Amino acid sequence: MKIRRKCTELSNLMRNRDGNFAMLAGILVPVVFMAGSLAIDTTNVMSMKSHLQNAVDSAALATATRLYQEENLSIDDAKAFAAEFLEGQVEKDSSTFGAFSISPTIDITPSYGKGKTTWTVAIGVTGTHSATPMARLMGRDELSVSVEGHSASGSEASQGSISMALVLDKSGSMGWKLDGQVKINALRAAVFGLITTLQKVDPEGEYIRLGAASYDSNLDGTEKMHWNLNRVRNFAGDLKAQGGTDSTDAFKWGYDSVDSQTEITEHAAKTGQEPERIIVFMTDGDNNYASADSSTKKLCDKAKESGATVYTIAFAAPERGQQLLSYCASQPENYFDARNADELIAAFETIGEKSSQVVSRLTR
Repeated sequence: MKIRRKCTELSNLMRNRDGNFAMLAGILVPVVFMAGSLAIDTTNVMSMKSHLQNAVDSAALATATRLYQEENLSIDDAKAFAAEFLEGQVEKDSSTFGAFSISPTIDITPSYGKGKTTWTVAIGVTGTHSATPMARLMGRDELSVSVEGHSASGSEASQGSISMALVLDKSGSMGWKLDGQVKINALRAAVFGLITTLQKVDPEGEYIRLGAASYDSNLDGTEKMHWNLNRVRNFAGDLKAQGGTDSTDAFKWGYDSVDSQTEITEHAAKTGQEPERIIVFMTDGDNNYASADSSTKKLCDKAKESGATVYTIAFAAPERGQQLLSYCASQPENYFDARNADELIAAFETIGEKSSQVVSRLTR
């Protein structure tokens, strides 16, 4: 009987689930926390590496472009520019990653030949940030990744070609004053600034072709794509504000112009390259009819699907105009909400700088 009673007690103990949850929790909770900590750290490392790679690539391109533009820029000044540019690119990451810091190395090498100096810019960066508390308990205080960016500028092998079309609103509201300045005058200044930036990186007119269309209620005027960028400067200088607003035909002209076989043929004859296609689309208002928004959006979709880069600038535009241009931009960062003349000029300047970087390509 005693043996049978002991067996029964043992059997009951084996079937008893009281306290099992607490024991399992005691075992599994630390494991779950460790796994979660590892997942967070892994995600942070991947995110940091992506951010740093973009920053390094941008800094290398910008520095190579500036070296090409400014013949008298010293290597020391170029390195200082690269470091400052890189710092600006990663500044926002200081709040994303705990105790974030970078350690860059910058190497700039000139090469001489054929009457031109070519520049190779190599930037390496190691980025670190603090690990999660659980990882620190495991003896890992910080996480680090290393990336490299290389760019070359000033040689036919490294330069890229561009075909750019400007699509400019010159409707009646562009004749209004904003902060004491007539808006069409601000647009002229912005276009002039863009052209000046492009001419600095392509002074011989070998890599960039530019055209422009202006619109009000209809496609008002055009300056066909050409190597001589000053033709568009003159075109913009003659713009007069009048009429309503319908962007459809002007955007279609812009897309058809950069996408034409003529552009491929012209660039192939000069450089043997196929150009990057860029459209700069600007408005200060709403289209007169919602149907014009729909037709323009379809053309924007077509342009983006074809691989063209679309920059858009809403110049003190009302909500519907902002929505249209935000939709048409090929990337969110390609949309500019310019609330005054200074911001309009700055937007065109930024587009000019980004487009100039196409002329200096990443080499690795």
